[in-house]
Amino acid sequence: MQNSRPASLAFALAFAALPSPISAQPRLIEYNPERAITVAGEANVEAAPDFARVTLGVTTAGKDAREAMAANAKSVGALIALFKGEGVAPADIRTSGLSISPIFTEGRANPQVAPTITGYNVANTVSVTVRDLSRLGALLDKAVEAGANTMEGVAYGENDTSALLDKARALAFADARRKAEIYASAAGARIGRLMELSEETIGRPGPYPARAYAQTAAAGSIPVEPGQDKLTVAITARFELTQ
Repeated sequence: MQNSRPASLAFALAFAALPSPISAQPRLIEYNPERAITVAGEANVEAAPDFARVTLGVTTAGKDAREAMAANAKSVGALIALFKGEGVAPADIRTSGLSISPIFTEGRANPQVAPTITGYNVANTVSVTVRDLSRLGALLDKAVEAGANTMEGVAYGENDTSALLDKARALAFADARRKAEIYASAAGARIGRLMELSEETIGRPGPYPARAYAQTAAAGSIPVEPGQDKLTVAITARFELTQ
């Protein structure tokens, strides 16, 4: 019995030395999330276009595909020769579409009878880039006279789009920082370092989708107004907030 006491005492001391369940729990560390503000910035830059890209062509019909194609090739050849004769570079003339489609009878008299092919339509479209915009209206008039009977729109563009977008980028960032400073001032803080920056790609408008027919255009000279193009840059910026 005397020998058991030291062992019991040693065991009790060892158990007492172990941390209690409460003291073994980790301490909560105060966490301060980084203070920041995220804003959007946008800017537009307007510029007069440097060139126009016109898509026009010839549609012909014939009793068979060969006849329709021959008539179409003659008219389109004359159209391309016209543009080259007017000083348009060969690199600025491109065939953009060619199709052959059958013409069917309507079959309204007898719905039980399957429609039959009575001829063929051939459509050939050409995209032409006109660098001298002052001559665009006159060239379209001459194209109609040469045989063009369809037009699918006019798209404008600039020679140095990157330089124009760079101007818009600087303005868009200034717009984002201005907004961030307004919000920071209202919250009693200041703008610190730039933390994140991303740019959103915004597509420019495409060519006018409406189709203009030669029968309408031939009534008089075609008025063309290039106007101004608008290039837009939109960004998202995240700034640090400081006291």
